Amino acid sequence: MIRVSSFKLPKELWAQGLFWLCFFLFEWLNTGAYLDNFQQGLCQISVQIPLLIVAGYWHLLVTVRRFLLHGRMAAFWTSLVGGLFVFGVLRRAISYHWIYPVYYPDALEKPFWYAPKILAEAMQLHLVVGLFVVVDLVRHALRQQQLSETYRREKVSAEYQLLQSQVQPHFLFNTLNNLTSVSIQQPDKMPNLLQRLAGLLSYQLHESHRDKVPLSKEIAYLKDYISLEQLRYGDRLDMQMNFNALPGTTHIVVPPMLLLPFVENAFKHGAAQTEGPCWIQINLSINDNRLIFSVENSVQNDAPVPFQSGLGLTNLKKRLKILFADSYELVTMPEEGQFLAVLKFNIN
Repeated sequence: MIRVSSFKLPKELWAQGLFWLCFFLFEWLNTGAYLDNFQQGLCQISVQIPLLIVAGYWHLLVTVRRFLLHGRMAAFWTSLVGGLFVFGVLRRAISYHWIYPVYYPDALEKPFWYAPKILAEAMQLHLVVGLFVVVDLVRHALRQQQLSETYRREKVSAEYQLLQSQVQPHFLFNTLNNLTSVSIQQPDKMPNLLQRLAGLLSYQLHESHRDKVPLSKEIAYLKDYISLEQLRYGDRLDMQMNFNALPGTTHIVVPPMLLLPFVENAFKHGAAQTEGPCWIQINLSINDNRLIFSVENSVQNDAPVPFQSGLGLTNLKKRLKILFADSYELVTMPEEGQFLAVLKFNIN
């Protein structure tokens, strides 16, 4: 059996064909109504429209697309002026030899090369041609804008996915070393710790690539992360978390692993740089449909100021810019012996 594939015209030809059909109907009905003779109007437009179509495609494909859009201005002006003259003369010939003898015999009193008539014919024809070219260019510009927007979104999405892939827990190897020590000294804690580590890795594998995740999952991830980090510091770390009593959070979604850099920063520049007692306070609240996340931690007076440079901060700011544009607030407040970072963004 031979399968015959159906032939489909490009959308561009459909749009252009629709333009010429609409113009044909408009000119026929308008002329017919003016003359009160629709048969005469049909004959006139039927004779004239082939030249209009040829002129329209000449100026669209050659004058504009081949010359103007490629910056060939000398060729553009030559084609434009030449088209005005050639198509004006041809339209004058159609009117003079085919239309005037039948419908307007008095018009034959003027010679064929009567300049005002040729100019009038050229201007009338090119008004329609100009409208055809403009409509096609606008349609093309809108399509290019749509393609550009699609490309921009795909580029932003790819960039965001790359930034997400760079969010890796810096604590992994330290945690594995700590687990080795715990397995020897406190083996009864191992099942719970391994379960938390598995939860972290599962979250990164299955949830971190999503656009949004439930806030409850993000909080659970932070809790597991903090539990494993606390192995390194024991009793010398005073850890306080306040995000348990959030009303109506079941429907709230947030970008995955967006809050983690703040907690990582508190351990990296606070507890990890301190040999004695240290503290971290984490607060998460929702006010007027706006999520407020703050992390405050102790720092040594001579320690580098956190969140001032580095890949982590650059990554975070890029993600925030992509996600929220200018609708977020990121505030860092270094003070003597402590550091506060606050992030606010809308959750609707």
